[in-house]
Amino acid sequence: MASTGNKQLFLQFGRNISYFTGRSCALYRCPLQQSQQHHVNRFFSSAAAIEVEEPVKRTYGEIISNRNKPSEEHVEKSDVQKKQSPFTYGHIRWIDREKGCAMIRDEVSNERIFLHFNYIDTSETAQLNAKIINPVISPGLRVRFQVRPNPNNHAVMTAYDVQRWNGDKIPLLHYKDALTIALKARAWLGHRCYEILDEEQDAAAISDKIRLAYEESNKLTEWARSQLVDSNNIIRECKAELGNEVFDILENIYQIDDVQRKVEEAFFRCERTLKELELLGIREEGND
Repeated sequence: MASTGNKQLFLQFGRNISYFTGRSCALYRCPLQQSQQHHVNRFFSSAAAIEVEEPVKRTYGEIISNRNKPSEEHVEKSDVQKKQSPFTYGHIRWIDREKGCAMIRDEVSNERIFLHFNYIDTSETAQLNAKIINPVISPGLRVRFQVRPNPNNHAVMTAYDVQRWNGDKIPLLHYKDALTIALKARAWLGHRCYEILDEEQDAAAISDKIRLAYEESNKLTEWARSQLVDSNNIIRECKAELGNEVFDILENIYQIDDVQRKVEEAFFRCERTLKELELLGIREEGND
């Protein structure tokens, strides 16, 4: 079935032929031959059989209201633009933990993008603990990130809001760092409570100050706990360290006087670490 535009073209073409065949043939006394007349008759009979669609009638109000609506093509383009990711993908090239920075290479442009550990997570809580951030990253890790000029040097581009390539967040603390922070927070709470009890006499004031001290200590502990995203992997890593210690002991078995005691000490250290990790909600499966 021909489209409406083609239908109208056929009809107009038929009108043109009707005009010229009737006029020009009579003017130049060049009548159509029988075979030519047959083709012309077939054309007009097929053109007359074509159904022409009538134009859709719209009121003035519909025309005005539709005029301000975006076309479907425009809407589709806008949706595509919204779905386009603002992230750039790349791989970590090197890490300097002493200076708290790393370098990312853009996998498309091959440019080097500077990364400061403080910009991995730009949330308010992370910025408050920026001095103790020690992210769990390694060279070769594929990440996604956004880019902006360095606040101190606009000629240098800096990565921020850095995540793993699949969108998972990067832990800002190793489990040992998180455990150290949690233990220090509790120790600080103990010292603070001692100071309050030693200085204050009013029971209401003591209660309020101890409550505030606990909230501050717990806030830091909760942030440290939030960085431990894979409990099973943390437990495996802790036990793997025990295996490394035992391997070193047995490798030097002839140079160690009391091998059994050394192995037991390594085991007790691992067991103590696992118990301390329970403070952060890290437990072995089946120990809930």
